[in-house]
Amino acid sequence: MKKTVLFFLTIFLILFSCERNNSDQYSNPILIIGENLVYSYNNFELYDSSTHMLYFKTAQPEIVNPEQSSFEFYADTVKIYQGKYWSGFQSSFPSDPFIAKYPFFYPNYVMRFEYVGQGNDPRNDYRLISAFKNCGLLHSGLSAEIKEIDINGSQLSFSFIVTNKDKSDLLILDPEKMGPNLFHYFTNAPVFFNTSQKKVYSCSIEYQSPASGNTWESGWLSVLKSGASRQFTFNYSVDLPFASGIYKVSYEFPGLSHQIPRDQLYQGNKRIWLGDILMTRRMTIH
Repeated sequence: MKKTVLFFLTIFLILFSCERNNSDQYSNPILIIGENLVYSYNNFELYDSSTHMLYFKTAQPEIVNPEQSSFEFYADTVKIYQGKYWSGFQSSFPSDPFIAKYPFFYPNYVMRFEYVGQGNDPRNDYRLISAFKNCGLLHSGLSAEIKEIDINGSQLSFSFIVTNKDKSDLLILDPEKMGPNLFHYFTNAPVFFNTSQKKVYSCSIEYQSPASGNTWESGWLSVLKSGASRQFTFNYSVDLPFASGIYKVSYEFPGLSHQIPRDQLYQGNKRIWLGDILMTRRMTIH
């Protein structure tokens, strides 16, 4: 009997300790913007590691304030990295992580942290990712991969595959529903960079503008279930014949962004995926 009581007392203490530690952890600051905007894990709904986007539970108009100039990221009170707001009017990118402004591309319940520096990406620091995971905020979003590139004279066939790595079903832009021209309003044709010539070769396709920059339709979206993949293929015209050489090919799979207000982010129990993913591949053209 004494052993039974001791066993249940031990279990109770463990559970109480976990609950207390989780509460303490959730109250710790994770993001500090400027001098007076402090946010804890409790303020956030999720972190999408595929786009490095942090989603607030509610709208936060103050995060788009151009008066703010810097931010700091923490995990369990340890500062992981810091960065600045960066204006699109500036001629160069910062070497540290940054938040783009002028324009602010996303609605005021989302912050996206960009990085174009060299070396290890501080946004992927294991301490930060582990903290998000332990607090139940980590979502993996999408992955995308270039599959096939077929060049035939002035015509190019380009295929890529998109996979839902998230634990949730996601709604993504579907070019088969939108049509290729409207889809390419949200992204460009693939870019081919000849590494020896240091020259860019581009492809072209006509794009179709929506009714306005804030327009979106649920009919443009398709459900991509957790763990599922979709492959898409486009045909492009080649602007100039490709010279022989090694190329770095890049292409961006787009999602919606500023068009989606907070109360429309979820359609039923499915979340609209926001942001974009850059795919790259090296290939040799003879």
